[in-house]
Amino acid sequence: MSTVPKTNILIADDDPVTRLLFKKYLENAEFEVITAVDGSDALRQMTQDVTLAVLDLNMPKLSGVDCIRKIRKKFSSCEVLIVSGVGQIHDAVHAMKEGACEFITKPCDPDAFIAHVKSAIRTSKLAKRNQQLQQVVEQPASTSRLVGNSAVTQELLKKVSKLAKFDSTALLTGESGTGKTTIARLIHDQGPRSGSPFIAVNCASLPRDLIEAELFGHVKGAFTGATTGRPGRAEIAAGGTLFLDEIGDLPLELQPKLLTFLQEKTLQRIGSNKTVSVDVRLIAATHQDLFEMCNERRFRSDLYYRLNVLQIEVPTLRERRADIPILAETIMDRIARRRGGQKIRLSPDAADALQECNWPGNIRELENVLERASAFCESEQIGVKDLELMACHKPPETRSPVPESHHGRTLKEIEKIALLDTLKANDGNKAMAARQLGISEKSIYNKLRRFELFHSKKK
Repeated sequence: MSTVPKTNILIADDDPVTRLLFKKYLENAEFEVITAVDGSDALRQMTQDVTLAVLDLNMPKLSGVDCIRKIRKKFSSCEVLIVSGVGQIHDAVHAMKEGACEFITKPCDPDAFIAHVKSAIRTSKLAKRNQQLQQVVEQPASTSRLVGNSAVTQELLKKVSKLAKFDSTALLTGESGTGKTTIARLIHDQGPRSGSPFIAVNCASLPRDLIEAELFGHVKGAFTGATTGRPGRAEIAAGGTLFLDEIGDLPLELQPKLLTFLQEKTLQRIGSNKTVSVDVRLIAATHQDLFEMCNERRFRSDLYYRLNVLQIEVPTLRERRADIPILAETIMDRIARRRGGQKIRLSPDAADALQECNWPGNIRELENVLERASAFCESEQIGVKDLELMACHKPPETRSPVPESHHGRTLKEIEKIALLDTLKANDGNKAMAARQLGISEKSIYNKLRRFELFHSKKK
């Protein structure tokens, strides 16, 4: 099995003996070495994969100092080690002012040379890591809190706490806007990887032709517009958690590569044949029914079973109505802090009205309603009229029709009617229907097949 590629070091010196000695020292220390005969040759061979450049101070065509200026401009995370003669100390100090991390004098002891190299590499890797993290907008820690005191929320928090202790892949399911990203961040923050990056990728928001490069990175020239190499989100998340939101929108042709990454914990950047080992915990989320997508051949079943190791069904907002008042207050606090103004309160009638709504858009919709109401409210208190709640958001009125008689029907027919009615009431959501009927989601599929409804629903 392939391993992590060796660290690339560029040696530039017009003296062939010095080049040969340094190359031998570095290869004995298991570094990958590139050699250049002068300054111009050094710049031609520079890439984003070069971690350290060891440059002679005086070289033909371009001096070591000239090379430093150009390297610093184009390859900012690459460190430079200057090699000088004993009488060139003043020039070496000038080179450090231009950006060299250190200088060594010739001739040098092999052990001391390797020690200087390793120190420079540590500095380079730290700079590159910081640069990579700046490319990613992480989920703010202030939002990684699950608000609510309802029994449903407390049960969810218990599941999160248990699941966080493990390092296995997790799958979060539930309707859009229920807070799956917040749950993923909670799992990360309560787990053993909390001190490492939490990197989120929304598979639905990335262009289809760019998602592979975003996930796994690319090298310079891998495709049109790839003017520099770049690590992917999976590589940046090393040591931490990679959160793939809306995993159901991951293109089918890319799913085998994600499966390989999950199985082997390795990846290859686009355009590279080097295999990189990456240690991350993967958390995926979706509002879609992946099991049904597998049956319809729109999602790979082997990837589904690899993802569905630890699963949490995130409840809808209408299932945790008791949390709405405190959740609304928390959202209002956040809005006030962001705007830097005085917090606007909810009237008791407005709070009651929020609890009466059905919230098809869940927490995200609640946030939008409160954002709009606080912007247009003409007093310091939001009333029912300020909320501008749509009538369709309210749950249907409870009617008491004469119950249909099942006299003369078989038990199989009654069971079929109950299954169809429950699925219809839950807009086809099989997980919610299973909970209401007190059976497993797998049983739902078995019954659909038994009643010969499964294939007809697919059509």
